[in-house]
Amino acid sequence: MNKAVKAALISAFVCPGGGHFYLKQYTRGTLLSVTMLGGLLYLLDRAVERAHQITDRILSGELAPDLNVIYGLITQAPDPAQASMINLATSVFFIAWFVGVIDSYRLGHGIEKKQSGIHDS
Repeated sequence: MNKAVKAALISAFVCPGGGHFYLKQYTRGTLLSVTMLGGLLYLLDRAVERAHQITDRILSGELAPDLNVIYGLITQAPDPAQASMINLATSVFFIAWFVGVIDSYRLGHGIEKKQSGIHDS
């Protein structure tokens, strides 16, 4: 398997930026990983916050521990300001993933071309 494909697969299935680390492009790899993880951490923070709010309401007796009621609260749309931030974080997460795969393949392909050009001379 060539470097370009291996780097793209690492970025796709391990972590965006992972393929860049494989190709020794540490700055790009770090930037993509931090960007993706920032989006992911924000999304996880919002999910945990919502879970805490629902749990607190159940424990205080304000909310019955009924699965249908809890499911309704979980699936309830967030307020518009929070929804836009969630959409932004989701977009950042997926764009970083996509860019990581494409860019690591592109870089790997360029490295392979340089190496084959050096060996052909």
